[in-house]
Amino acid sequence: MKIIGIIPARLQSKRLVNKPLLEFNNKTLLQHTYEAVKHSALFDHIYIATDSKLIQNAANDFNAEVILTSKKNKNGTERCIDVIKQLSQDIENNDLIINIQCDEPFLIKKHFEAIIKAMNSNVQIATLISPIKKLEFNDVNVVKVSVNKDFMANKFSRFHNKFKTKEILYKHIGIYAYKKNTLLKLSKLKEVQIEIEESLEQLRWTKNNYIIHCIPIAEDLVSINTIDDVKKVLKK
Repeated sequence: MKIIGIIPARLQSKRLVNKPLLEFNNKTLLQHTYEAVKHSALFDHIYIATDSKLIQNAANDFNAEVILTSKKNKNGTERCIDVIKQLSQDIENNDLIINIQCDEPFLIKKHFEAIIKAMNSNVQIATLISPIKKLEFNDVNVVKVSVNKDFMANKFSRFHNKFKTKEILYKHIGIYAYKKNTLLKLSKLKEVQIEIEESLEQLRWTKNNYIIHCIPIAEDLVSINTIDDVKKVLKK
């Protein structure tokens, strides 16, 4: 089984313009995230998936492998599907695809190890979650998730008031694991209204009865979604 990392990257971010090319600590966000994946030394192949020539050029500068994908792709998973279809002959059905969102530069080796370890034969999709701060409850840029006793996702939402009062909430981390054969099944699902309203691709899967296993991590990672997130990083 090969482990393939895909970093979807697009310029048209609504919350932070040209986000992948945003620079801090002398590197672009894209390069920080790519190097986090590469330094784990867990992946057989790492691809940056984009429809942007600007991102392609930036990735070439740090010798990353880039796959150009369709401008019609609406989210990172659709971009991953595009990649595996282009590379279909080189990827087996049971190969593991790890979709690392470009705005997660602070993932480290043990986080990747945790999500890879979780992908046994019974798991369709896995993701990471972490403790959430009270200040983040009303921040729509922080995706919240509730889970059942087996840490399978009950609900994802950007909005705190969408959950029941007694539900324990976690912060969702932008990484997914799935096998190639699962991804190909996801590619056949149609967009759903709540996915559009919340701009959360995983709601398409949960609405179609896919089970998402959530692996808790202890670290409070900063995802780069807004300029305030960049300021947090620069203060560290």
